Amino acid sequence: MDGNNSYLFNLNRSKMKNNLFLLVISLGIIICSCDEEPIGQIPTDSLPPAPVSNVQVENIAGGALLTYTLPDNEDLLYVKAVYSLKDGVTSEVKASLYTDTLKIEGFGDMQARQVSVYAVDRSKNESEPVQIAIEPLEPPVLTIGKTLRLVEDFGGVHAYWENSDRAEVSIVITKTDHNEEYTPLEVFYTSLAVGDGAARGLDTLESYFATYVEDRWGNKSEIKYDTLVPLFEQQFDPANFKEVKLPNDVESAYGWVLSNIWDGTVGDQGFHTASGGDWPQSFTIDLGVTGKVSRIKEYQRQNDWIYRHGNLKKFEVWGAATLDPSGSWDSWVKLMDCESVKPSGLPLGQYSSEDQTWAVSGEEFINSPENPPVRYIRILVTEDWSGGDFLHLSELEVFGDYR
Repeated sequence: MDGNNSYLFNLNRSKMKNNLFLLVISLGIIICSCDEEPIGQIPTDSLPPAPVSNVQVENIAGGALLTYTLPDNEDLLYVKAVYSLKDGVTSEVKASLYTDTLKIEGFGDMQARQVSVYAVDRSKNESEPVQIAIEPLEPPVLTIGKTLRLVEDFGGVHAYWENSDRAEVSIVITKTDHNEEYTPLEVFYTSLAVGDGAARGLDTLESYFATYVEDRWGNKSEIKYDTLVPLFEQQFDPANFKEVKLPNDVESAYGWVLSNIWDGTVGDQGFHTASGGDWPQSFTIDLGVTGKVSRIKEYQRQNDWIYRHGNLKKFEVWGAATLDPSGSWDSWVKLMDCESVKPSGLPLGQYSSEDQTWAVSGEEFINSPENPPVRYIRILVTEDWSGGDFLHLSELEVFGDYR
């Protein structure tokens, strides 16, 4: 390369470097300018909307319903209420411009309090607040807490509660540990109108329990303390069982007599009634001793008969301490409503390996510890798995305390 060309080459390279430098500086300015742009909607004005008017209050359980007249502002976006739930923590709830109602909830007491209501426009301008006084009615957490009770159960304790408003709450059972501190034993998340739940696996020793209700805002009911002794459980001895024949009980058929269901054998055998029967069908057993029943285990007729044919699908268990030979149901107390459930949910005549395992293991049905002691149990079958007119089962075990 000659001298002139070399000079021109270096000159051009220098210009390219300067241009590149200027380009980088320019991009930096552009980027910085972009970073400084406000994020979100750019305010269109700074004029606040007029406040809501004609605010009406309907106090409800744990809160209030506010209805109001919206301001006549073209750029109105929403209405919000600002209030304090507890411990000075501010909460707020919003409602769009397409409604005239705000629901405030989450209060854990019935104290009167102030709520500030604002109208907000699309420029995020807020109106002057309208101060509203509310007095929440008794919140669900307290109402449910008044019904909550804990009783002794077999191998544990059993909680019962009522929740007429079907509020979403937690039922918490705690028990003292080795440090004499209350620690969670069981938590039930529920919205059932009438609920119960058991904590089991405990020794039959005197223990200290504390129970309470808690809602999703952290409000708690009054804590209830109980000193309870979990009940002892054992299997009722089938050697003491006897068939009781009451006037309206069903007859056995095909040589499958009732005593087969307490012979200790689970299989393709058991108790069977004749075809052509009417529903419901009942049979009665003398347990031989009086005691509190905790649960029963019912075993279906096995092999290809599981979850079909005459196996029990829906039935009731009734109990009595003394026997009325007339067959009248007036002296009997219903202990359990029972329904056999196929885990797989497959159609009639089909079953999975899980279904088979479940049937072989026996289906367990729990009795309330608050039901009275009984000597006699009466099984009232209302439906079999095939929708037929007869029933059969292989084995029945009864558990509880008869000491």
